[in-house]
Amino acid sequence: MGEAKRRQAQGQQLAGELGRRVRAGEFGAAGAARRYLIVLDKSPNGRETLAALRSTAGLEGLPILFEAEPFRLWEASALFEFLVLVGANGTPEQRSLVAAGAERLVQDVLPRAWRRLGVAGGSVGLVCGLDGTVRSTVLTAVQQLRG
Repeated sequence: MGEAKRRQAQGQQLAGELGRRVRAGEFGAAGAARRYLIVLDKSPNGRETLAALRSTAGLEGLPILFEAEPFRLWEASALFEFLVLVGANGTPEQRSLVAAGAERLVQDVLPRAWRRLGVAGGSVGLVCGLDGTVRSTVLTAVQQLRG
């Protein structure tokens, strides 16, 4: 029971932090928070981040991504380890990308997501629900994409 309460408290803290970042304008202006790049894996950290995202209001267009085919495929399949959700124009299927491995994530999926964002000169709020060395690899890749 202690572990469950600890995880619940961590989840609430993460949701609160995401809400604070949304209100601060990190993902775009209030009411139009649409500049986000979310990268998740299936680790406990990824699952906690996903739960926090589901309970955080203000990220425009995010709830519909949870219904998109790539998201459902990621949740149901052991083949795809990573999920990238993009706050940009396009259909939910175009804004939800999956990757089977870290190499594919960094070399193909993240650059494609970045192009979808069209962030020349703009800022993007990044949410990483990743564990281990993949997290640092993704952060480095996003930094390079930012130029």
